[in-house]
Amino acid sequence: MTASPADELVRLGWDTAWQAARAAADPDGAWQPARIAAEHRGAYQALGPGGLAWVELPGRAFHDAADKRDLPTVGDWVLIERWRTAAAGGGAGVIRAVLPRRSLLVRRAAGEATAPQPLAANVDTGVVATSANADLSPARLDRYLALLRDGGIAPVLVLSKIDLVPDPAPLVARLSALADRVIAASVVTGAGLAELRALAAPGTTTVLLGSSGVGKSSLLNAIAGTAQPTAAIRADDRGRHTTTRRELFATATGGLWIDTPGMRELGQWIAEQDATAPADAAAFDDIAALAHSCRFRDCRHLDEPGCAVRAATAPDRLASYHKLTGERRAATARQTQTRKLAETRRTQAAKPPKKPPGADD
Repeated sequence: MTASPADELVRLGWDTAWQAARAAADPDGAWQPARIAAEHRGAYQALGPGGLAWVELPGRAFHDAADKRDLPTVGDWVLIERWRTAAAGGGAGVIRAVLPRRSLLVRRAAGEATAPQPLAANVDTGVVATSANADLSPARLDRYLALLRDGGIAPVLVLSKIDLVPDPAPLVARLSALADRVIAASVVTGAGLAELRALAAPGTTTVLLGSSGVGKSSLLNAIAGTAQPTAAIRADDRGRHTTTRRELFATATGGLWIDTPGMRELGQWIAEQDATAPADAAAFDDIAALAHSCRFRDCRHLDEPGCAVRAATAPDRLASYHKLTGERRAATARQTQTRKLAETRRTQAAKPPKKPPGADD
């Protein structure tokens, strides 16, 4: 039996709240809701009634965008003009609106000091994968967890490739200090796969993150039935980079997954409303809880006497905290300076030109 257009939208995560957002943006109902599945240098593929179709933004939208957060990203719900034609292969549909996001995963763009790069939108759960071989790095995992928590996304850690070690329990215990939920998994033995599948309930979206070669594509193929390319690990025990773009997949069980390539840079992007928030409250909740017991309210957890954090926190965890909070302060300062400069330029550009001396009034 063929699914109705409404059922196809529900399978992609559509609900009554999204319907209300659509009604506000398109009262006449002239445009078709669809969900961005992939981005290709300014063009997009979207999932909607009838399947996958090419869609594009009007050129004016690129011109008016303050930064990439104003443009569609994978996971966004958009309203499309000419959707039926696009879904039938008759050219690209036109994106007329992006519905307000419920969550947004964003990092500082690679190689840029003050440019944000959205990674995924409207995500419910973030799964960060790390392998049980030489790749495991708690400091790098802290960065991924910070990105997720800053984006309002619930994090889960997955220890993949546990078939490569005789006993994964010590590694699981090590990761449990970083996140409330840790899943040990192997596509070879099938361990943990059912628990991973259960993360993506019907209508919910899970993003899969992790460094290149930790087995993300193999995991996604096993739990979501996709056909992502994979490669065997190298002789030096490290995985190979195979995923090249972010992409949304709808599974047969009703859940949605977003696969992402490994990221060589994981710089924090601090939203304006979060610039004054303490970094440890989001990414280091264990340290935030301990800080209440420090002797001094403004304790920096460096060399102050009576520091409860230093007394109870592992050295590598504390070092990661200081590194990330230092980067957060620096990133906030750079972003604030760039924003002020941009505001000054806009103000100067809006001023009428000065009349030359002696000109008539």
